[in-house]
Amino acid sequence: MRKICIAGRGSRLAMAQNELVAGLLADLGYEVDILTVSTRGDRDRKSSVTELGGNGPFVRDVEKALLSGEADIAVHCVKDLPYETAPGLVIAGVPDAADPRDCLIMRRGTDAGFDRGPVIGTGSPRRIRQLDELLVRETGLHGEYRSVRGNITTRLEKLRQGEFDGIVLAKAGLDRIGADLSGFDVRVLSPEEMIPAVGQGMLACECRESDGEIRGILYRMTPA
Repeated sequence: MRKICIAGRGSRLAMAQNELVAGLLADLGYEVDILTVSTRGDRDRKSSVTELGGNGPFVRDVEKALLSGEADIAVHCVKDLPYETAPGLVIAGVPDAADPRDCLIMRRGTDAGFDRGPVIGTGSPRRIRQLDELLVRETGLHGEYRSVRGNITTRLEKLRQGEFDGIVLAKAGLDRIGADLSGFDVRVLSPEEMIPAVGQGMLACECRESDGEIRGILYRMTPA
């Protein structure tokens, strides 16, 4: 039976996602290796996602491992995918989706209150607009929004150190890594309070369009 190589990023969340897909493949009887890829988006910790040109810099280096034949499958968050798949590649499998909701994570003891709105770490226009509407509706105050980069653990540490009063993170990512949320007040935002990003909580398994065997395996791995 063919040994399958999965390519993915090296963050704690990405590794958890790679292991999830590896487990599904193992359940089908396949032996799996994982290739960790450092992407331009991972290496550049200073530029915002917008300045980097969107989520492409987190995806393209992983796709190169597919195109070169180093790997058979690439695992991505659906919400991180560019609008167009690279020529020669195809999304062939989508495992069961996780919870798509966003979480507002607030530092306990914050001095935000009646005189000012909270300082929130997020650079997402979608999150900023919806969260500010929610804050104004509930408190009468606008928030202050500052860009934040880094993986989940890094962002939570910045919150603990007082750089922000709160941050917004996807619940799926928090659940997948078993994030330590001690010392925080966590509010899971309903879709009525904050509409999630398209594809949030979903993983996409990409492979070479010409690799019929892998496409068939990923099809079997995808729930009906």
